[in-house]
Amino acid sequence: MADKLTKEKVAELSKEIRDRAHLTYIPIGMTILKSEAEIPEGARRPGERGQAWPICLAENLVRTIGWTIALTLDDQFCTMAAAGLGECELPDYLANGGMGSHHTKTKEIGKNLQDIFEKFFLREKTVGIVLTPAVDPLVMPEGVVFYGNPSQIGKIAKSIAWYSGETVPAAGGGLGACVIAAYAIRKEKKPRIVLPCSGEKVLGHTEENDIFLATPIEELSNIVEGMKATDFILPYPTAKFLTFEPRVPKSYPIDHKTYKAWLAGKK
Repeated sequence: MADKLTKEKVAELSKEIRDRAHLTYIPIGMTILKSEAEIPEGARRPGERGQAWPICLAENLVRTIGWTIALTLDDQFCTMAAAGLGECELPDYLANGGMGSHHTKTKEIGKNLQDIFEKFFLREKTVGIVLTPAVDPLVMPEGVVFYGNPSQIGKIAKSIAWYSGETVPAAGGGLGACVIAAYAIRKEKKPRIVLPCSGEKVLGHTEENDIFLATPIEELSNIVEGMKATDFILPYPTAKFLTFEPRVPKSYPIDHKTYKAWLAGKK
């Protein structure tokens, strides 16, 4: 399926998913770079501003403003994310639980958390990442990241369950959400829901009610099909139980039944 997809088709499918889920944000196309030559013309670089940005901050700019942003090692603020994406080795001061211990009660627990998290590392040599609006990508994405509220992302997840017969796995340990998204797209090659990590909240300015779903582009057409098929059971906005007859206190006789009783009494 991937060889039949074009940038134009990815844009079309991403837009339809965005519209069907009523997403506020622009879907983000994600591509891992093996060479700087793959960076598209017109992509913005934090280094051009004399800055380094976390990937989560770059994602926020893409999904709200619509920029295409390329980040190589020198553009990246977060060394842990760079190591997870394969741009550099994890330095000794962050290895062996050195990073995880900042997130847990003890260093031993932190090492366990970090060991689990490092299973999401790409474990390949890369030079960076490109993030682009999936509805108008400057470069062919490997996958798409959809941000929304839990009901919106749940609508997309419901479509995946419809065609796959499987629930969508989720990750939420408070660190490395961007790495987990890249892993789902490039290695796992399956959709995955991710709760934004603490860095994403603090450094990336992700809103309190936002979560996201990362998926390889090969799933996009299936997701659209599933969203169409499940509209009858889980539309968005979510259909509430509205076909009911209200009741009012006897002291407030505005209802039609009271009127009919009054009318019958006049006869």
